Amino acid sequence: MMSEMIVVKTKPCMVCDKYEVLSLNREAVIRWREGENIQSAFPDMEAADREVLISGTHPACWDKLFAGEGESDEII
Repeated sequence: MMSEMIVVKTKPCMVCDKYEVLSLNREAVIRWREGENIQSAFPDMEAADREVLISGTHPACWDKLFAGEGESDEII
């Protein structure tokens, strides 16, 4: 009998080059890798955690990438 959980290593973060190791539901991982939307495969996972799974980018690193964007009232 297969375990319900599987260990998944994320891609390295493009900012800090670190990766995460996550314990996830095996069936959800399979569905996601076969094309199901990540939101559907992992409905209870926070959006920031799904981003780590997709791209490896941590929430703090994401903030560094886009620091200052969207804060201006200037019309371009």
